[in-house]
Amino acid sequence: MGGFRTITDRLLSNLAEKLDTQQTSLSALESTETLSKNASQNVDTQITSQNARLFGQAGAILVTGTTAVTCGVAGKVFVAIQFLEDTVFDSNAGGLIAETEQLFPDDTGTGTTIDTDGGAAIDSITFPKGMTLYGRYDGFKLASGKVVAYVG
Repeated sequence: MGGFRTITDRLLSNLAEKLDTQQTSLSALESTETLSKNASQNVDTQITSQNARLFGQAGAILVTGTTAVTCGVAGKVFVAIQFLEDTVFDSNAGGLIAETEQLFPDDTGTGTTIDTDGGAAIDSITFPKGMTLYGRYDGFKLASGKVVAYVG
C-alpha cells in the first residue's frame, strides 16, 4: 500500500514540496539581504572615513603671512589649499612642497610622473581667489596672499 492513493494526496504532496522549496529560498534571500546590508554599512563607514581624511577633517590652518608652514600632525599632510585672495607661492625651494614630487604641482616638480613633458612648476603662478588646490603637500611658503590649508 505504498504510494499515493488519490489525486488529492498527490496534489498535497506537491504543494508541500513547493512550500519547502520556497521557504528554503526565502531563508537564503533573507541571509543574502542581511549580508548585503552589512556590506553596504561597511562601505558607507569606509567612505565616511575616507572623506574625513580627504576633506580636511583632521584640521585646518589659516595662513596670512610669508612664514614657511609645515604640517605638524603626525602621519598627515595638507590635502587641500583654498585661496582666500590671489596668492603666489614663494619662488625658492619650499614654496610648495608636494609629498610626492612629480605627482602633484610643486615648486620644482613638473609632473613627469603624469606626463613626461607637459607639466610646469608652480614658480610665479598666481592662484586666483576662490580656487582650491587638491593634492598631498608637506608644506608651503607664500610670497603673497592668504589661504586655508586643510589637513588629511
